[in-house]
This record gives sequence, structure tokens and C-alpha cells, in this order.
Amino acid sequence: MKPRLVLVGLGHGQFEILEHLDRLRECYEVSYIGGREAIYTGAFPQVIAGEMASATTRLRRDIAPVAERLIALDPDARLVETDHGNIAYDILVLATGAKSRGIGTGLKPMTRNMLDEIVQSDAITIVGGGKAGVELAFACIRRKRHVTLYARDILPDLPHHVGRQTARRLVQSGVTLMLSSFQPGTKAEGLVLDATGVGPDDWWAAAGLADHDAFIETTADLRHRVYREIYITGDMAARLNGGVDAVRSGRHVARQLLGTSRPFKSRTSLNILLTTPGRALLTFGKLTWHGRLPYWLKRKIDRRHVERFN
Repeated sequence: MKPRLVLVGLGHGQFEILEHLDRLRECYEVSYIGGREAIYTGAFPQVIAGEMASATTRLRRDIAPVAERLIALDPDARLVETDHGNIAYDILVLATGAKSRGIGTGLKPMTRNMLDEIVQSDAITIVGGGKAGVELAFACIRRKRHVTLYARDILPDLPHHVGRQTARRLVQSGVTLMLSSFQPGTKAEGLVLDATGVGPDDWWAAAGLADHDAFIETTADLRHRVYREIYITGDMAARLNGGVDAVRSGRHVARQLLGTSRPFKSRTSLNILLTTPGRALLTFGKLTWHGRLPYWLKRKIDRRHVERFN
């Protein structure tokens, strides 16, 4: 009898695993728990800016989910509790993602309804001056009447001069920049979006996968440190940094499941942010480049990803 492989969630890495479904079915009895579509976070700002028609990625048509939602997990009994009952597993891959921290409307998990609400809102208030908040502000100001960005610092992980230049471009583009924290009770115009990053989901600690308010610790091969039959992908894992790492973690787990055992190697990832029309900011560690070529490269990468999983 084949071992029971259960895949949970439609994070970016899970798409990479599901690409190998035919080979996986030769080795495992495969079940999938989750939705049929997801928003590719790398591309949704372009939808808001009116530069892409869709950022929706979709599940393969030959996959029938056995349930849509994970409710709880019992790793000792190897049971996943879902909206359609309990499902047993021998090997489990988790790609459900982390959650926004709860300031206004969270960007994680991004849904089509949430994206539609952002597109249709006339005014937007964004909280967070990291890469996600900055790109979202540049995207929104293209088509919104009013965009406000609350941030103590702009792009704090990059050299200071890059943050200053980016802040100047935001203001020149028409964004109202508030260099302060967004406090509870602050009167905000329009839809408030939480771009402060992500935090742990409550069920991780309830299942014993992580300490309270902590991300999930894994070994170098992305297995849970205690429950070795559980793989952790994307921004659930403490050792991963979301984005490109989420996709790479899926590729890594697919190789592990198919018999190629190797540690996951962290590396500096290329990141490109949409900025002013026709331009983008490319970052690679502390190296940065703002111009037309990064914009062209981002468009090519994002369109290829959406077409590949659509």
C-alpha cells in the first residue's frame, strides 16, 4: 500500500509540488486540501495599477480537493481535521501561509474578493514602509484619488539613501507620506491595508508545531524538528523569508518527496518592486537598481508565473 501524502494549502510553493503530481502519484496516495485558486502576491500590485488583467493562479483541473479548509491538526495521531471530516496522513506538506498582523485589512491571505475591494476603493491608507507597503503605495496612486502611507522608515532593510530617494518618489507621485506609526483609533481615509508583515497563525501553537507567537522551526531539509513526517513551506517556516524562498521551498520539498535528499540552502534573493510608471526598484541584498530594465524584468517574471499556473 502506498504511503498517504496529504498536501494542505495553495501557497506559492505548493504549485511547484503539484507540478510533479503525476510522478508523486506513482509513489504515494495523494490528497489535496485547499482552494482552487490563489492570488500571486508578486503580481497583484500590477493589477491594482492597471498593468495586468489578473494575478490569479489556479489549481490543475485534474485535482479534486478532498476538503477546502484545515481546521486543526493532531500530529501525534497524524490526522488533519477539515471542514469535511478527519483525513489521515503518513506524510504532510503544509503551505497554508502566515497571516497579517491585524491592522485594518490584512494582505495575507490575499483573495480575489479582497483584491477587487482594493481596486474599487477610491482612497487607500497603507500601514508599513517595507517593500510590500511601498510597492502597494506606488501601485495604488496610479488610479486612486488619495493614498496615504504610514511608516516610521521607508525600506529600512536597504541603504538609507535608497529609502530617502524612494520616499521622495512617493511624495512626487502624490502619496501622502506620514513618517509615524499608525496608532489604534487613528482616523484614516478609505480602506486601511496592513502591510507591516506577517505573523504566526494560532493553530500552529495549538497543534504543537511551534511556540506561541512563533514561526515553525524546521531542520535543514524543511521537515518539522519533532514531527519529521511534516514538511513546512513558504512563510510558515522560520528559516524562510517568503517570496522567492516560498517558491524555492516547494521545489525543494518536491525533490525530497521524489527521493532526492539534500538540505535547503538559503541564498540572497532577487526582489523587484513596482515604482513609478515604467520603472521598478531591483534589490539583491544591499545592491539596488532603479530604472526601466528592472521594470521590464519584473513584468516578464510575473506574467510568466501567472501564465504557467493558470
